[in-house]
Amino acid sequence: MYSSNLEKIIKRLQAMTLDHSNNRQKRIFEQFGIPLCEVTYIRSSGEFVFERYRPRERFRFDDIDLAAIEVFNCLYDFKHTF
Repeated sequence: MYSSNLEKIIKRLQAMTLDHSNNRQKRIFEQFGIPLCEVTYIRSSGEFVFERYRPRERFRFDDIDLAAIEVFNCLYDFKHTF
């Protein structure tokens, strides 16, 4: 069965929320081996901080779906640039 790219991103973000080893969990997302963005989950506030490297943008979300959509868009934009 085919797993969608958005589903894979959500699973990575969910893993961050389930890891209780640290207050902050960070994941870097890349395309073709090039880091494009990162998401930091802050357990104490329940927020996801999305940071795109180029152009430099930073957003805070309290919803996992919104953070996942930003990651998806970032990866999609880069993949379809070439």
